[in-house]
Amino acid sequence: MMRLAQLSFLLLQISSVVAAQEPDPLRRIREFRLAGDLARAGELAEERLAGDSLDPSLAVHLRLELARIHDRVGLHQNTRPVAAAMEQVRAAAAAIREPNPRLEAAIELARAELLYRAELGKREFSEATTSARRAVAAYQRLGDRHGEAEAVHLLGLISLQRRELKAARQVFDRSLALDSAAGARAEFQGEYERHIGYVALFEGDTAAAIPHIERSLALRRQVGAIDASLFAATTLAGALVDQGRLEDARPHVLYAMTVAAGLDSPYGRAQLALIVARLHLRAGEPDAARIAFETALKLAESVGAQGLARAARTGIGELAD
Repeated sequence: MMRLAQLSFLLLQISSVVAAQEPDPLRRIREFRLAGDLARAGELAEERLAGDSLDPSLAVHLRLELARIHDRVGLHQNTRPVAAAMEQVRAAAAAIREPNPRLEAAIELARAELLYRAELGKREFSEATTSARRAVAAYQRLGDRHGEAEAVHLLGLISLQRRELKAARQVFDRSLALDSAAGARAEFQGEYERHIGYVALFEGDTAAAIPHIERSLALRRQVGAIDASLFAATTLAGALVDQGRLEDARPHVLYAMTVAAGLDSPYGRAQLALIVARLHLRAGEPDAARIAFETALKLAESVGAQGLARAARTGIGELAD
């Protein structure tokens, strides 16, 4: 079974076309981040920031990469929102020495993404919405449709979290049209497919969701996004289990296990363990299901993931009845 280092090496090779116009240090940092080697990505960014004669524009991009790295660590450790991520966004803004609309737009989008995370609990998203709309307007003024697509997509996520599903689908479609008009990017298409899949899941149409999540997983693997592919594979396996398609689910479970084995992601591993437990239940294997539920509970409790812990306790309780 391949470990993270092997997966990282393989997928870094096939992802070399991603962000080809970025400065080399940024590309390497981004590739490590996508591959899930967050420690190495952070080390490289910090090393570059500590260098002499650093270009202010590069400093901004490095800070924004560090914000994404901190945010991703927060996902895996269930500590979102991460104060260190927002601090990097503030530091990026401070690094601008003279007006630069392109850099300012990138900072506004990064700020909006972190505000979105911070407001997930109450699902009101007032600050995130305001910031995302500012980012949309900034990218429109620049004529940057790729940037506009990302900011619009964030507004779609806000509608999705509010369960405004028709509106979310329309906004996601608009974001994809913007991205395609500027030159379709596989990574962005992967995000689109995943979230359209979630719209279908929230609508209760699991069968319709599965093809979207399959495409999302394939696209994430194509661009070397090992980290994100863990969650796509887990979601896909869960949807297939819900449809009773156990043999179709198993390869995705095995892939997710391979990735999770090399990632420091107790939250992701807890999610996967719950899917494994459900698969064993469907297969008529209660003892194996109990072990998986107990694993999920231990992992969830280690990072305070209360929702996952409740689901695990419920599964254990039902098996005890």
